Amino acid sequence: MKIRNMALLAACSMVTAVTLGFGSGGTAVSTVQAAEVEGPKVKWLLSTWGKRRGIMEGMESFSEQISKATDGNFEVSLQYGGVLSDPKENLDGLKIGAFEAAMFCPVYHPSKTPAITGLDLPFLPVTDLETRVKVHEAYLHNPAVLDELARWNAYPLMTALMPNYEVMGKGEAPKSIKDWEGLRLSASGGIGDLMKSIGAIPTTVPAPEMYQSLERGVMDGVAFPYTYAFAAYKLHELADWRTEKSSLGSLTCVLVASKQAYEALPPQYRELIDRVKPGAYKHQIDTYTAIDEKNEKLFEEEGLKKVRFSEEDVEQIMDKAVQPSWDAWVAARNAEGLDGQALLDEILALAKESNTN
Repeated sequence: MKIRNMALLAACSMVTAVTLGFGSGGTAVSTVQAAEVEGPKVKWLLSTWGKRRGIMEGMESFSEQISKATDGNFEVSLQYGGVLSDPKENLDGLKIGAFEAAMFCPVYHPSKTPAITGLDLPFLPVTDLETRVKVHEAYLHNPAVLDELARWNAYPLMTALMPNYEVMGKGEAPKSIKDWEGLRLSASGGIGDLMKSIGAIPTTVPAPEMYQSLERGVMDGVAFPYTYAFAAYKLHELADWRTEKSSLGSLTCVLVASKQAYEALPPQYRELIDRVKPGAYKHQIDTYTAIDEKNEKLFEEEGLKKVRFSEEDVEQIMDKAVQPSWDAWVAARNAEGLDGQALLDEILALAKESNTN
């Protein structure tokens, strides 16, 4: 495991997450008004990767609201570019106390947090972002999930909200399930398994290489978060069609804090975290909505054909692919000592409840 040198220095200099007073050499932020929430100076380093993008907007809002409410006394500093840790080692970094918070995606290392991978199952009845927030917020506090996170010294703060995946492709648009046979798609995790079950040939292509792969005909299509990821990598410039409302599912990424750092916070700071989350989620959803409106117009201008699975197709997919994948997930969790069926039942119950509210 390679945790960056900066992270190791942070571990040495931050024995606890809370530094009373102004810290070593720190200066107070000068404002006219007193802080909405009074408390000690606290600085968390949050390990993430890549650049600021759609998936990070909720965390950015979370950080900004906390800083504003405490007049800068509680700071959650997002560290991009993997400078603190490799994305696959963020949980390891939390476990050794290299930093106070991190984002991680279970798909990178499913054996570390197997219970959470249930949120990645295909065709879950989670069709919009508001429902996803409700389901994830509740499920991440399931005792089995909390226990597996605690093994990594982690405590869930919020979900890194990601929209449902769709497929964008080049060539003739598929009209039925049979037309998916032999299509070479970039699709990973449960979505890749689903596409394989209907005859497609899934593989994992690094995002920066997707444009070139589609352009050269190495790939026929790409499964990606809709719409922002397609536009971000300009795949619409090459594509001829895209699916819509296909319920393929999504990948889960979670923002977690060091359990030790979280428990060291004064009560008013922990209450503040819960209070700012709705606003952070709203900001991220609003950001996605604005991006979608812009991109949908762009896709229409490009003449991309819309592809939908028929009701008959959906029934076949459920019987042929989805239910077997759910059953396999349950069996795998049972083999690990978890109650896989109870976990899946909770996800489905939460989705049903959220969809009716």
